[in-house]
Amino acid sequence: MKSLGEIEPIQLEYVFQVRIDFAERVSFETPTGRRAYVPAISGVVEGPRLRGRVVPHSGADFAANGRLNAHYMLQASDGAMIYIHNTGYLYPADGKPLDRSDPSWGGDREFYFRCTPVFDAPPGPHEWLTRTVIVGTGRRHANPDHTIFTYYAVR
Repeated sequence: MKSLGEIEPIQLEYVFQVRIDFAERVSFETPTGRRAYVPAISGVVEGPRLRGRVVPHSGADFAANGRLNAHYMLQASDGAMIYIHNTGYLYPADGKPLDRSDPSWGGDREFYFRCTPVFDAPPGPHEWLTRTVIVGTGRRHANPDHTIFTYYAVR
């Protein structure tokens, strides 16, 4: 049998972080589990490859049963508008269920929080976002309510 050859290992390059601020969390039961709506009210983007802000009230996380499904608009420091669709997984690392009566929804607890965003950006300096595989991690914070995403380009 012929060898397929050596496979180049994947490398990750840190590209930026996004802090997204929230003011409310709405959760309700559905026939298939829980659904949540968490709108973004503001935020900041910082890093070596992208700087800017989260456009206030431009989107939300529509989480359900441990699945992240978020849509937001970012505005780069040069004014360019960038759409992000973030999907992934978010669940308590210890496997214990969240207490939905807790207004922080587990806040500073340890979570398995991984995502694979897809971007739409205009032609120009941010176009690299539309043709690069990016993976990320997230970290929730309860007070004030915000999440910090850290993103890496797969090279």
